[in-house]
Amino acid sequence: MGSMRSMFHALRQWTFDFVGKTGLRTRGFFLQEKIPNELPFPCDVTLGRSERVPKSVHKLRPGDINVIAAMGDSLTAATGAAATSVRDLYMENRGLSWSIGGQWNWRNVTTLPNILKEFNPKLVGYSLGDSYPFHKDSQFNMAEIGAVSYDMPFMAQSLVKRIRADPRVDFKRDWKLVTIAVGGNDICSFVCTMENPEDLPAKHRLRMTRALRYLRDNMPRTFVNLVSVPSVETVVSMKSKPSICNTLHHGECSCWVGKLYNQTDESRLRWHRIQDGMVQAEREVAKLDEFRRLDEFAVMYQPWSTDISLKMNGRETDHTLLAYDCFHMSQKGNAYAGTALWNNMLEPPGRKSTNWKPLFENFKCPTAKVPYIFTYDNS
Repeated sequence: MGSMRSMFHALRQWTFDFVGKTGLRTRGFFLQEKIPNELPFPCDVTLGRSERVPKSVHKLRPGDINVIAAMGDSLTAATGAAATSVRDLYMENRGLSWSIGGQWNWRNVTTLPNILKEFNPKLVGYSLGDSYPFHKDSQFNMAEIGAVSYDMPFMAQSLVKRIRADPRVDFKRDWKLVTIAVGGNDICSFVCTMENPEDLPAKHRLRMTRALRYLRDNMPRTFVNLVSVPSVETVVSMKSKPSICNTLHHGECSCWVGKLYNQTDESRLRWHRIQDGMVQAEREVAKLDEFRRLDEFAVMYQPWSTDISLKMNGRETDHTLLAYDCFHMSQKGNAYAGTALWNNMLEPPGRKSTNWKPLFENFKCPTAKVPYIFTYDNS
């Protein structure tokens, strides 16, 4: 309803103004190390763009992408990526988001859009800075905090409407890249309230299929990255967790932490198995025959998050990869995730990385022999 939406936006705007922008901070543990100016971009960008606009998604190079977009939840909104307090967690640092943030450039914000901008400086759609979904700076980042897989079909409709209405986009001719990552709220806050929790993977499969069908049928020249949210257990069961994180996890992941839903080791194992089922559903949906062998649409499951570890950079747990709440990703974590997604796009099925790595460790580039983004039908 329009009246309810207006009230919601007003409340959200008040929150935005009260917290204030945080994403422009240039000092803090949560930031990646800046790449020195004297170091060149590691890829030959001339190999990453076609001389003529390709007619097939299976001949798509990184620089052929003119439009970038994303759907998901607070991980895609980059909630608290630059946070240093609880209040800061109410700010969405969308310009720093791993899959859709385009603030600054690849040297200090190594996200997927900032990498793609090296191949195509005319790329549009990436988030410009701190914003909520209804702000202009959000651009084609449709993510909503608290979103669940149930929301994906509607979010797909809203995304198509927003892109179609943008005068910068040649809707029929421009190649578009959409990254979808959702499910954390389903498994953190809703699975334990379901009458039949084991039904969640099947429901997730159905909703993702409907969203993908809508994109296929209503948005020409689209490549979709389907990404699983990292295992909830990785962060909620983390050892030596700061007390503030433990407190916040009671609210952020109440099915796993606390006593509200009579959580036990057995129940957490049950939720873990269900999340595994959701991941398997995503793998299967991406390979459905109805999304294969098409010229203007492809879906690729990108598994970089499936074996994610916080044991990094010589530390048993590298807290600098996490936001202040130890649940979302810091700006540094978003950079690691953005690089991991980029690498997955240039890795063939069956040989894709399943964990993030320090920046530019084994960074992938298009080559003269293999210049295309991999699909299930060109590998």
